[in-house]
Amino acid sequence: MSLDKKIIAFDLDGTLTVSKSPITEEMAGLIKELAKQKVVVVISGGSFKQFQAQFLPPFHNDDSMHSFIHNIILLPTSGSQRYEYNEIKKEWELTDKEPLPENVKEKVKKVLEEVISSGLYDIPKNPKGEIIEDRDTQISFSALGQDAPIEEKMVWDPDQKKRQKIKAQIEPKIPEITVAIGGTTTLDILAKGFNKAVGLDRLLRKINLEKSDMVFVGDAVFPGGNDYSVLEAGIKTMSVKGSEETASIIRGWIG
Repeated sequence: MSLDKKIIAFDLDGTLTVSKSPITEEMAGLIKELAKQKVVVVISGGSFKQFQAQFLPPFHNDDSMHSFIHNIILLPTSGSQRYEYNEIKKEWELTDKEPLPENVKEKVKKVLEEVISSGLYDIPKNPKGEIIEDRDTQISFSALGQDAPIEEKMVWDPDQKKRQKIKAQIEPKIPEITVAIGGTTTLDILAKGFNKAVGLDRLLRKINLEKSDMVFVGDAVFPGGNDYSVLEAGIKTMSVKGSEETASIIRGWIG
């Protein structure tokens, strides 16, 4: 299948890999081959630390890294941060970010603590890892804790109804924010109006490309999902149900 786009953007969790899990060697190989032909962008509600754990290890152990790494751009925290690889320094550098003011973050944390203590949303008293995580440009709420097993996460809110209720409780109280549903148990909270579409648009302007030059692949392409804004923004979007479907699409592109 031919691909007439210059830049290919992917969500991470649920699209390139299972939530909070490393990408497979097969997926890493497909990304490498695609990045030799196109600019590849990976955008996620997760922090750069998450990229370091889930996405980057297979590439840094590759002797041919120089042939593709310049074509990979990472957009953590829904694109409110951008990282690019500096081949001279041999490290990933933060090259752009959209701040979330400290006073707003404090408001968000207070309201989320109220959500947790309300007892209304089946949030455990002893979570596995952080529930509220400050990612600098974003606050992320993981209802069962960041380190909860994927099996538990999958059954907590499969229809997003719990998170939709939490989102509806948070947003009216803090007019300076936008809340999006991501992953299996997560809410991503950013500066008002910021979402993945805005993050991708910032990148497109920097590299002098248009929306028509990009295709996006994601699993949360539903109203309220943190990939839905990309579709609404007019970027060609492909909805997938998991990494196997994504792998099949990439195989078709690279031939």
